[in-house]
Amino acid sequence: MFVELSRELAKEKGINNGDKVTVSSARGSLWAVALVTERFKPFSVMNTTIHQVGIPWHYGWQFPKDGSGGESANLLTPTIGDPNTMIPESKAFMVNIEKARG
Repeated sequence: MFVELSRELAKEKGINNGDKVTVSSARGSLWAVALVTERFKPFSVMNTTIHQVGIPWHYGWQFPKDGSGGESANLLTPTIGDPNTMIPESKAFMVNIEKARG
């Protein structure tokens, strides 16, 4: 499992490329490896700096069997969604990212 983040956010959080980080939301948390990239750039909304991160959905409990592949990003998604199917609002939601301790 990895999380892609901008150089600016990585610097602000003291995170280096390859560091183990914790990504959390109001619903849950998981660990990931930081992928510091130039593809993501901070942007401004009403004079507030906003950072965007990217996290894949294709990892989880199935593979590898020893669990070293990490958790599923579904742990972070809010439980709100389509009223008929309850498909989660998984394209955009708020998370926190911090360098993992230990």
